[in-house]
Amino acid sequence: MSLRHAILGLLTFEPMSGYTLKSRYFDKSVAYFWPADQAQIYRTLQALEADGAVSSETVENDKRPNQKQYSITGAGERELREWLAAIHPPVTQKDGFLVQLYFARMLSRHQILRVLQAQRDTHRQLQDHFDNLVLPAADTATMKRQVRFGGLTLDYARRREKMLVEWLEACIAAVQEWPEQESI
Repeated sequence: MSLRHAILGLLTFEPMSGYTLKSRYFDKSVAYFWPADQAQIYRTLQALEADGAVSSETVENDKRPNQKQYSITGAGERELREWLAAIHPPVTQKDGFLVQLYFARMLSRHQILRVLQAQRDTHRQLQDHFDNLVLPAADTATMKRQVRFGGLTLDYARRREKMLVEWLEACIAAVQEWPEQESI
């Protein structure tokens, strides 16, 4: 997935400023699977506008600085639909924790357990967060459909965190059974 397509998808909801995209979506809902900082969002919006995938208009504001509102264009919607319909290969994810675990032979059992338990605790918190997350009620047919697919995404997050907690508990149990070895 690319930030480009995430922004195009979000702009199908309504025209938005870069600030609104960041505060409403990239800091909250999509942050769990596609984080982005403000600079990345604005660079991508500029590229999308240069490519004709979005258009912008300046909205004047008496109380705050003027804002640029971006809207998806017909070309942007066609690009998004093509990308959504394409078959994408699985992505190899970079995970620093798995690098730690892979080379954990260099740590004492106590150090390994501390790292594993911290990961487990973090994923328990995420699991609790997703388990308690309630999707908003939808008032239009489009948003009802969106909530269904948002529900599938939420189900993935819940299952992923549950699996990670179970796997980390199994790792902790395995390490606790192994004999203590000195670090290298």
